[in-house]
This record gives sequence, structure tokens and C-alpha cells, in this order.
Amino acid sequence: MTFDEKLVLALRDTARERSEQMAVVTKKHRFSLSYKLWKRKVLKNLRKTRYDSRWTLHKARRIVVAAFVVSIVLFAATACAVVGLTIGRFSFEDKREYSKLFMASLSSDKTQIEEYYGLPIEDGWKINDFYADDYGTAIVYVCGEKIVSFRQDIIRGNMGNVNTENAAVEPVSLYEENDGFVLDFGNDGTLLYWIYDGYLLSFSGNIDKTEAVNLAYSTKLVEF
Repeated sequence: MTFDEKLVLALRDTARERSEQMAVVTKKHRFSLSYKLWKRKVLKNLRKTRYDSRWTLHKARRIVVAAFVVSIVLFAATACAVVGLTIGRFSFEDKREYSKLFMASLSSDKTQIEEYYGLPIEDGWKINDFYADDYGTAIVYVCGEKIVSFRQDIIRGNMGNVNTENAAVEPVSLYEENDGFVLDFGNDGTLLYWIYDGYLLSFSGNIDKTEAVNLAYSTKLVEF
């Protein structure tokens, strides 16, 4: 057999094998579900420039240490806030949006409501809503476009929260030195607290500071 005949035979066999391989339909490759989920997470993290957030012992230790440091800072800030502003018998624990109000108790303070205070109806004030029990009252007065909430509470140490977010606490002296404080919120109204006859009295409403002080002086004993 000549060389040319051997070359033709070899090429014919190779062509036959390639033709048979091409005729066979191979099964299409499919990625596993876990691979697809991993790929989706990686692409999402890359798009958002995020990093792998898997937990490690080193990372857990860092988080615990950071939380411990933050708790110490918060405790120190709270301890400093407790001794914050003091006006007469009033003391405030600042909480940014609001402040906790505390009051020093005296033996002359009333232990329950013995008489009720309110605004004189002869000045045009009308009661729109009313609540009272042995420990406090809450009365909503209306006079024209002015709406005022009047409260009378017994003094019990922790007097709850006061909105101090947008106004500074300013001391006032109505019947005694520093027996009250006022917060002027501008067009949003005024808040006034003062001590009288063993009670804590307060006004809040769409009135200015001068009107609030005048209302405090006009407060008198009332019957319901």
C-alpha cells in the first residue's frame, strides 16, 4: 500500500469518528441549586459593594467587645444625665427627645387630691374634657381658638416625662423662688409647671409664655 493510500485511509477513519461523535447528543450540563444560590449571592454582593458577612470567631469577639464598650459609654452618659439640670425641687434626666422629671418630696405635700384647681369660667374658659381621681386631674379648656390642657398631680418623686426636644427648660418663680419652670416652643405653644399648695400644677397649649404665667395666677379652687 502506497503512502498516499495510507493517508486517504487515515483521513477517512478520522472523519468517520468525528462524524459519529457529532451525531451523539450529549446531556446538557446543569448547575446545582447550591451553586446557583451561591452565584446569586456573590453577584448581589458585588453589585452593592458588600462583603461576605459569614460569622467567624474573630468577628464574634470583635462584636462582643464593641457591644461591651458601647454599654459602658451609655451607662456613663446615663449616670451623668441623672445629675443633670436641677431647678428648685425639680430635677431632669435628659433623654434628648424628652426628659424624665423628678421632684424632691416634702412633708407638706398632699398624698391625695383634697381640693380641685382649675380656670375661672367667668374668663371665658369652657371645659371640653375632664378626668379626675384621688391622685390627679386632667382638664381640657377651650376659649375661642385657644386650647389648654390643665393638670393637677400629687407629688410622688418620679413625675413622668416632659417634652424637652425643641425648647430649653427655663426656671420661673411664681409664689416662691424657682417653684416652677417653663418651656417655650414658639408657635407650637408653651408648657408651664409649678408647685402650689402641695400639688404639682401644669399648663400646656397654644398660648405664649406670658399668657401661661397669667393663667397660673388666675387658677383657683373649683367644684365639678
